Amino acid sequence: MDGSPEQYIRRNIHTYPFKYTYTNYTEFFRRPSAAIYIHIPFCSTKCHFCDYTVYVNTKEDLRERYVTALCEEIRRFPDNPVFPRFEIAAIYFGGGTPGLLSAEQLIRILDTCRRTFSIAPDVEVAVEFDPRSIEQDKVDRLHDAGFTRLSMGIQSFDETILRDTNRPHNLDDIDRAVMAIRRSGFTHVNVDLIYPLLGLTQDVWKDSLLRAIDLGFSCITAYPLEVWENTAYHNWIMKKGHALPAIGEEKAMAETAFNLLEAAGYVPGSTSGYYRADLCERYCLFLDYYWRTWPMIGFGVSSKSAIREFMYTNIRNIRDYIDNIDANRPVLDFSTYLTKEQEIRRVMIRGLKVGTVGKSDFKARFGVHMRDVYGDTIDALIGEGYLADKGDEISLTRKGQLYSNAVWERFYVEDDLSPPKGDEVKFGISELVMS
Repeated sequence: MDGSPEQYIRRNIHTYPFKYTYTNYTEFFRRPSAAIYIHIPFCSTKCHFCDYTVYVNTKEDLRERYVTALCEEIRRFPDNPVFPRFEIAAIYFGGGTPGLLSAEQLIRILDTCRRTFSIAPDVEVAVEFDPRSIEQDKVDRLHDAGFTRLSMGIQSFDETILRDTNRPHNLDDIDRAVMAIRRSGFTHVNVDLIYPLLGLTQDVWKDSLLRAIDLGFSCITAYPLEVWENTAYHNWIMKKGHALPAIGEEKAMAETAFNLLEAAGYVPGSTSGYYRADLCERYCLFLDYYWRTWPMIGFGVSSKSAIREFMYTNIRNIRDYIDNIDANRPVLDFSTYLTKEQEIRRVMIRGLKVGTVGKSDFKARFGVHMRDVYGDTIDALIGEGYLADKGDEISLTRKGQLYSNAVWERFYVEDDLSPPKGDEVKFGISELVMS
């Protein structure tokens, strides 16, 4: 004992000891922003690789009833007391083939969104077409009504591939659609291509890419194929012995796409989507919300919503959907609540689908530093050449872009990959196990 008096601390913990900072009033109470996804489930044919909820050869009466129900679902959203009043930054009409609806129906849905929500002055309004559904008068009217982005699902410029995948269009339809788009005034235009497909060769793939580049549109998306159960492709591969191009060929197709697109002046907006910065500001604002897990509100059959910790999906059957709307019953089907740990994993995985995850954004959202959570994983992926640390962001390298699934799966935990239990339903991962 040195003779010094003993010290005592009398501490009363009244509440959790938050640390506050001086804050800009306007920013602190800013209306939260969100994106809207609108599912239009109508197609003229069902593609052999498609797993979306679509209905083919539908009559005009069913389409009109669906549009009426869809508008009513949109109008009812603000009645839900759980969610704040969002400002909508992007609206995406997906499907299916939204272009099969009339211009009047598409504009009516957009106008319903405008009357229901606060809409950002520079809102992105995107709509999907297949080439055969593009008509001059329709795209002219949509452009004049405020649609800003048009996406055309070409998938291939090879007639045999188009026929074998059950696409509804041919090369003449593509030529006619391109002329209509150019005359319409749309400048933010995306073209979809997909690889690998049954029968697709390197030469055919390269030719499709070069033709898409020659069109000079602002965006080109080179999608890697996903093979889902209950599709014709899955049945042919698993039961009939059909074979996709080998893994090495698929990798070569990806490298061909990335190299050709970048040589033509396109820059990556996601792992598969490219855009020309001289023709548009970004690849797709809606997909930024979708992949970066910012609030997204889904309307229509099978649509998915992700709003804060709430994730849910609508019922799939179109007649049940219409009947429920008519009877003022909910159209909710499956739902879950995200834990903070799940949301953190989701932000890393989905953010890297866009190519980068910002460290400061991560800290602002979760209150912890990214490296405090994932430092070892990030360093391992950097060491293996999949990721790069670029100051305030972690980004995919070219190797990471080529093997992106191998990157994303490093952030999963065992429970994420385990089979569903009891009455659970699992979304998000397609697996094709072949001997």
